[in-house]
Amino acid sequence: MQLEPRDLYPLNAGNAWSYDVDSGNATTTLAVTRVHSFDGRDAEVRTGEARLRYQVRPEGIFLPEEGAWLIKSPIEEGTAWRARGGRTGRIVATNRSQDTPAGKFEDCVEIREAGGELDLQVRTIYCPRIGPVLVTSTMRSKTSPRSLSVQATLRGYETQ
Repeated sequence: MQLEPRDLYPLNAGNAWSYDVDSGNATTTLAVTRVHSFDGRDAEVRTGEARLRYQVRPEGIFLPEEGAWLIKSPIEEGTAWRARGGRTGRIVATNRSQDTPAGKFEDCVEIREAGGELDLQVRTIYCPRIGPVLVTSTMRSKTSPRSLSVQATLRGYETQ
């Protein structure tokens, strides 16, 4: 069965994910992401006060406010696209396994984004019918060898 982008990020209204967010401090933070609305094409996803708008199109999941893609077809290694912040998104694996506090997931897709204005690197593991289970963002300093990483790991989810 060929996966579609909407299989990797199910945007049905009411779907929700909770994440343990580790920014390198002594404690982690809980973040909750919820699909507020979805009409079959346009979705609004909220995390705290932040609101993201997505469009589910035949070729993938699009971010209309940025003119960029979150995930693009075909779901196969090497597929690349223009991602957020001027980065390039690329599918690097389609057979990942990932352990999280919410469970162990198989046949997941790893997407990496790199480049752009901030030289931000983002690694996301999407699992079929679940959504993003691991997101790691790393920003390298232009003035020193230091970098800052933030990792969100799936703690729980409710998808329909």
